[in-house]
Amino acid sequence: MIEETSRGPVSLVDTDWSTLDLEAQDLHLALEGYVVVPGLLNGQQIEQIRGELADLPMNTAPYSEHQKFAKTPPQWHSAEFARQIGNPRLVPLLQRALGDDIVFMLGHYITSGPGVPGLALHSDYQPYGSKPKGWEESSPATLRVLIYMDDLTLDRAPFTIVPRSHISVHGAANPYVRYDHHADMKTITLKAGDAIVFNVKAFHGTHPHLGNEPRGMLEYAYRAGWARCAGPVNEWDEADVANAPAEAKPFLKPRNGGDAEAMLGTTLDAREGDYAGLMPG
Repeated sequence: MIEETSRGPVSLVDTDWSTLDLEAQDLHLALEGYVVVPGLLNGQQIEQIRGELADLPMNTAPYSEHQKFAKTPPQWHSAEFARQIGNPRLVPLLQRALGDDIVFMLGHYITSGPGVPGLALHSDYQPYGSKPKGWEESSPATLRVLIYMDDLTLDRAPFTIVPRSHISVHGAANPYVRYDHHADMKTITLKAGDAIVFNVKAFHGTHPHLGNEPRGMLEYAYRAGWARCAGPVNEWDEADVANAPAEAKPFLKPRNGGDAEAMLGTTLDAREGDYAGLMPG
């Protein structure tokens, strides 16, 4: 049993995620900043995606030769990866959390091998933009989905997160700050095919990869339709969108779309519509 790594103590989450219904998933995501969806992909789907991504060009991480990142968006390389943008078990949770108007913002593929150092706790929210990311991470209402292609064991760089950090307005929650670890950090292990859905404002990272077996991870990001980025981002290629699987197309909307200011001064009559989303869960 690994009790501590160079990224701090291991405090395992032991929640039985299979017992959470959709309402409970939504509430856990809203309050804790994350939730696990078990068995989102089956073995056949995982192997199909793995095979389709086998020749995807990859970049090497600057901090480890054993960490590889997709050089180009994998949803245009793997039809099965693209189909999962509209995964029927995932979409209801996204709709409860973000509303019916959802924009797909990111597809990514990452492999981690033995020797990769753990990722410091960080936020994927950069409200004022940054040189390395531009405006890509400036949307205030975004969820990321990580789907693991291999068992996420304690020795395979397991996911870490500081619960409720996404709702902190303290100076310590400056999203441009990173932490090597935190006393309230939780560690999550999973089975292949399980997914973590988390608020990008939550501080998260990984422990180092201490084992001998590599792991692959699929990454997706979605935002609420109103919550456009604070500055312009690149749009999807029209030809790629046209050729995408039907399951993905409802979410492949303009990445710069959304006009929250148009609602300024609007008062809605709650008796005439369903506005339950104002109170998650």
